[in-house]
Amino acid sequence: MAKDQIILTIGKSDGVNFLLCSKNDKKPLGSVISMGFEDFISWFNSNSQEFSNTLLFGEEDFGAWYPESWVGIQEEWLKPLDPEGNEWNRLAIESGMELHFRFPSIFPENLNFVPLMAHNAERWLKTNGESVRVHRNGNRMEMAVIKDKSIQLHTIFHVESSNEAAYNCLLLYDQCAIHTEHVPLVWEGEMDELAWEKLRPFIKKIDTSSSHPWSALSCLI
Repeated sequence: MAKDQIILTIGKSDGVNFLLCSKNDKKPLGSVISMGFEDFISWFNSNSQEFSNTLLFGEEDFGAWYPESWVGIQEEWLKPLDPEGNEWNRLAIESGMELHFRFPSIFPENLNFVPLMAHNAERWLKTNGESVRVHRNGNRMEMAVIKDKSIQLHTIFHVESSNEAAYNCLLLYDQCAIHTEHVPLVWEGEMDELAWEKLRPFIKKIDTSSSHPWSALSCLI
């Protein structure tokens, strides 16, 4: 029954990837489907009411964290960091931090996408202890350092290879002076066995339990 299913969607610069998941056990009910925005809106308008819930996440062209209410005139605060941007949105999360972000201009205005950085940050901030978090979806590699339920660093890399992905992980450990023997790397999303193989001699604790061919989406629930 469709009412027992959730539509889980990531908006990208060239369209959407979406997955149907079970409402009860959160497991996927098929493969990831890719569509252009126009086709997805047509399908969504015709079918969305039949499902239990729809979760819409969007990949940002730009994102930066600030303490809530710090940013005054966005043009003065954000333009130096994002020269290509002209208009930014903001979203505060429970921790008191505020994400200022910009979606690709191609994103349809009638779909209310939640920035993926904000959603992942909220998920990761609920974990205990210190960890390095990765969410891999295609060429997008989102990484964060979480310590004592606070964001120490949160950034996005564009990667073309497993070598680049492994390098970014080691760079983060090095630049943030993170102990590679004690602080785990938690990898979510698309699998990258070659990157993991290159990392294992250096990072002693690598958790890939949330990495499956479909979990770049399903781990977001």
